Amino acid sequence: MVDEEIKDKIKNLYTQKKYEEVIKVSEKYTLPEERPSGLINLIGLSYFLKKNPTQEDFSIALSSFESAYLKEKNSIHGLNAIKNLVIVGIKISNVVKEYVKFLHKAKDYYLEASNNFQNNIEFLQIGIFLFTYLLDKKKIKEIILNILNGNVDSKDLRGQSTFLINYYDEWSQKEKIDISKKNVKYFSKLNTKKIVKREYLVNNVINLGFVSCDLSANHSILYFLKDTIRHLDKSKFRIFIFSITRKNKNDSSQNEMRELSDEWFDLQEFSNQQIIDIIQEKKIDILFDLIGYTHSKRLEIFNSRAAPFQVSWLAYNNTTGFDTVDYLLADKNLIYQNEHDLYSEKILYLPNIWNAHCGFKYQRKFNELNALKLKNFTFGSFNTFMKISDETIHVWSNILKNVENSRLILKSSNFCNEDLLMHKFESYGVFNQVTILDKFNFLKHEDHLNFYKKIDLCLDPFPYNGVTTTFEALWMNVPVIVLKGNNFISRCGTSIIKNSNQDYFIASNKEDYVSKAVFLSKNLSQLNSIRKN
Repeated sequence: MVDEEIKDKIKNLYTQKKYEEVIKVSEKYTLPEERPSGLINLIGLSYFLKKNPTQEDFSIALSSFESAYLKEKNSIHGLNAIKNLVIVGIKISNVVKEYVKFLHKAKDYYLEASNNFQNNIEFLQIGIFLFTYLLDKKKIKEIILNILNGNVDSKDLRGQSTFLINYYDEWSQKEKIDISKKNVKYFSKLNTKKIVKREYLVNNVINLGFVSCDLSANHSILYFLKDTIRHLDKSKFRIFIFSITRKNKNDSSQNEMRELSDEWFDLQEFSNQQIIDIIQEKKIDILFDLIGYTHSKRLEIFNSRAAPFQVSWLAYNNTTGFDTVDYLLADKNLIYQNEHDLYSEKILYLPNIWNAHCGFKYQRKFNELNALKLKNFTFGSFNTFMKISDETIHVWSNILKNVENSRLILKSSNFCNEDLLMHKFESYGVFNQVTILDKFNFLKHEDHLNFYKKIDLCLDPFPYNGVTTTFEALWMNVPVIVLKGNNFISRCGTSIIKNSNQDYFIASNKEDYVSKAVFLSKNLSQLNSIRKN
């Protein structure tokens, strides 16, 4: 048994962030076999959090969490051990791939612990983290169903699950609006002042407020937002940006947005109620939700009447289910006239397309089709791997089988483990035709864009279409084949392609998708001409 005085000393050192001291005291005064699970967890965390940890420290940390779980599987300390193994394991695996072996162990332990913690909010959350990283969409679906069909009262988990169902074909748009409306009761109604709409107009200037959790690090939203704001008539509009992300003075993309706004607010450390108070203090006339279920903890801001008009746009391309979100910006290719009842918001159609990518500073040049000079044909998709559904893998594999000397190059914007993804391609017999690029080789955005020069034809995933990646491909003169879906989020690709006047690249069904890809791969001069135009 470890002396209580020693335990308290170690806990105090950990609280004071004296991680090296935690390790020294633990090694000096305790024996490994006598340490309780809670103490082993603290030691493991200290090895990870210590200054300048080595790979050996990483191994000790992860092995400690494993030991902590095995020692007290059914206790809260066992649950904490699984949480630590997953969270720390993902962080370490993003740097050193070989440590993903601990995440595969974590998967086994998670499944073993399911009977004890299946309704525990922290356990469900860690499961989403783990299986998203491992790209195990079957297990993610099981967790989603448990959350949405059970009595889980976490607004964050319900929000995450509502977002995640968009990656699956199984849920209809009718089911999605029903789920979204059911979510409302889990989000608090915050305190707001009574709004008298006309009081907010001063000198005929309209106050526009934009709320986002993603205004940093060249996030995709920045490419769609900055030119929109830049070209607004400043004699008619005053721009307020409420940024719920970390302030970074060295982030050029964030600084550019700061300069475009009349007033900018850094609100990451503020509560939802505090943010609403600031919004109302600034008398915002039209408040734009650039969050949706992408950051469901903050979506709660829009479950209250903070402004006369509240509009969902850009971040989450589906319905929120909130009756306090008045409008959803779309276009005629995304939501059809007979589908308005499948969205809780009133649909506002923009004339051509629901968003506008600002493009890039790099000069656009015609890229000669690689297949004209090489012996193979290269398909590509640079979408996050979570968008690559089992149906998508089936269709892409059929294309590879029907195109001689073809290959498919994949790259994800997110860190993840691609073992299960590659196994699925292997089951179709096309494993050797698929290459996954290492994200670490494309940390510069220019390097990412330039790799499109090696792609002959891009393939869009479904049912969750690409958006930013589709704009990028077209910017680099690479056509994209998309599959027309049955709701906003699965028709994004259709909207983009139609507005680029390349209707031929829109497939009406999966068979059409395959035939178009095969046809273009065998008619290189025609494809090259399309790229040139």
